[in-house]
Order: sequence, then structure tokens, then C-alpha cells
Amino acid sequence: MLKPTSKRSLVSEDERVRYVDGTTCLTIWFDELGDIIAFEVIFGLVVDEWAFLYHRKGVTRYCKVDNGENRIGRPQKQTMTGVYELPIERLEEFSEFNGEVPPKEKKFVLNIMKARRVE
Repeated sequence: MLKPTSKRSLVSEDERVRYVDGTTCLTIWFDELGDIIAFEVIFGLVVDEWAFLYHRKGVTRYCKVDNGENRIGRPQKQTMTGVYELPIERLEEFSEFNGEVPPKEKKFVLNIMKARRVE
């Protein structure tokens, strides 16, 4: 008989916070001191998803979110593919992001996006 899967996460809600506004979602991961370890901004939720990913140890990229590969007996998994230039429109879109994100975190995300944008 199948057992129900656990809804427990490996990351507590103190370590990860999610903000959503319209079709954009910002997820931020924090360390034990409350500093940002990583964040992910997903644009175009459900329809045409793109992600801006950042990790303080060096991984930063703008990529397409794909449905991934279907495997027998396993749920479909989302995958992040490619590395693309971050369009200026995404910066403008995130500048308008509300989602009740604290100003300090929003400024941090915007600064990273601006610094990593290729002209």
C-alpha cells in the first residue's frame, strides 16, 4: 500500500521566504545570521516561465524554466535550462514588484540583477 508523502521541507520557513505578486515569485534563502544565501525570481508563472537565480558562492544566471523529462513512476520535475542575457524589461518588471517584500531584500535583489546584467 502506498504511504502519503511527507509535506515536510528540508528548509524551515525561517530559512526560506516566498513573495508573490501577479505572475512573479521571489524566493529568498537565509543563513543562520539572517543574511541572504540565495534567491530565485521566477517571471511569467505558469505560462512562459523564466528564472533569475543567484547564490552568494558564485552561481548567477537567467534561464528558461522547462517542464523537464518525464520518467515512469516519477513526477515531472522542473529544470532550469540555458544561460541568457537578462533583459532590461525584467529589471523594470521587478522594480514594480510588490509582494510585500521588505525594501532591504528588494534592493539587494535589484542590485544583484543590475550588477549581473550584460549590456
